[in-house]
Amino acid sequence: MGMPKLHAMLALWVLALASPASFALDARTDIDRAVELIREGQFAFARTYLAPALVSPYISSGERSRAYYFRGFTFAAENMPVSARKDFHRALEFNASNPAALVALGRLYAGGTGIEQDAELAFELFTQAADLEYPPGQFHQGYAYLLGEGVEKNLLKAREILAAAADEGQVFAMMSLAASYRAEHTDSPEPELARFWYENALEAGEPKAQLALAYMHSLGEFGEPDQSASFRLLVAAADDGVPEAYASLGYAHFAGEGTEVDYAASLAAYQKAADAGVVGGYIGLGHLYQFGYGVKQDKETALEWFRRGAELGDVQAQLRVANLYLQQQTPDAGKQAVYWSRLAAESGAPQALNDFAWILATSKFDEMRNGTLAVVQAEKAVAGEASAAYLDTLAAAYAETGNFERAVEVQRRALDSLTEEEADLRGELENRLQYYQRSEPWRE
Repeated sequence: MGMPKLHAMLALWVLALASPASFALDARTDIDRAVELIREGQFAFARTYLAPALVSPYISSGERSRAYYFRGFTFAAENMPVSARKDFHRALEFNASNPAALVALGRLYAGGTGIEQDAELAFELFTQAADLEYPPGQFHQGYAYLLGEGVEKNLLKAREILAAAADEGQVFAMMSLAASYRAEHTDSPEPELARFWYENALEAGEPKAQLALAYMHSLGEFGEPDQSASFRLLVAAADDGVPEAYASLGYAHFAGEGTEVDYAASLAAYQKAADAGVVGGYIGLGHLYQFGYGVKQDKETALEWFRRGAELGDVQAQLRVANLYLQQQTPDAGKQAVYWSRLAAESGAPQALNDFAWILATSKFDEMRNGTLAVVQAEKAVAGEASAAYLDTLAAAYAETGNFERAVEVQRRALDSLTEEEADLRGELENRLQYYQRSEPWRE
């Protein structure tokens, strides 16, 4: 018998001795190795170990579900939500009670990431995971009750669920429970309870709790504003690796809150925030370059920084981009201003609605004006906040449509709404009123 034929027979004999259990063990080993790689951030490499396990006929449905979940996790981590969604669905096909997959899929639906947003379905998925006593599922379910996303807002229910998840060591539940006692979520704030849960989160390893406590001190939620205490907490948070803290430190150095005014330190802090991809860092740097604080004034550089934040969907950055384009006073720049203002207005924020309406109503370039749309946007802004500035914009919008009688009426309301701090604006608003009384629109 020739050697090649003997080797082939030996290989078949070894293969025959191998049991299905040994193949299953190999597949499980591959999955465990993939999990280690995921923890190391080597997502693509992890998928090479998961691939054979996914097609192995020797593992259970539960193990296959686990493998699909982990591969979906790697896709989500690398911003490939469509692939992640498919794998999370596959994980649930093999095990409908896979709580990690339920939560992961729910998060995609909640955020509308790679899928049409569906808050109600997300809440249902979170609830299924919570019913399996899975702490992350409990957290997301409680958080949905806190915000009223996919379910009617219920503060007491939110706290009950979040407390249970916090008791299981979920730091995000601790953070959300703390937030539930602050003015943004309740008409009866309890700052000491908020402090208690933030400190618990910090002790459990969440350094962002220091950032939240810094904001509470800065806003005077514990009594009088304490900028020094806020600054110390911001420094501690930055030292503990919280990049958002650098953006707040940049402002503290810029405004001299809790420390001395130091534009160089502000620039350095904002740069660190920007290097970490924090939008506040982009906006801070843009502001320094726009006005020349600590650097040579450079509006082009400012525009570049603002644009980076704007492209990430930040409304304030979008408005700053629009404003810089408006200052250029050219038709092409005006089109850019309209584009970015429109994007900002889609957020529904009153300031963004107002700024967009002002451009549409008052631009000196005919192609940029749209009185009808300006009225719609300005009315939405006033519905959110009937300030003198927003009423002033609504009046200009009515004037652009030729409804000068309504423009005069609204402009008078704007004048009556001026606060003591806005007294210096009275002359400007009265000047526009005279235009409308002469049946003339306002042009910027």
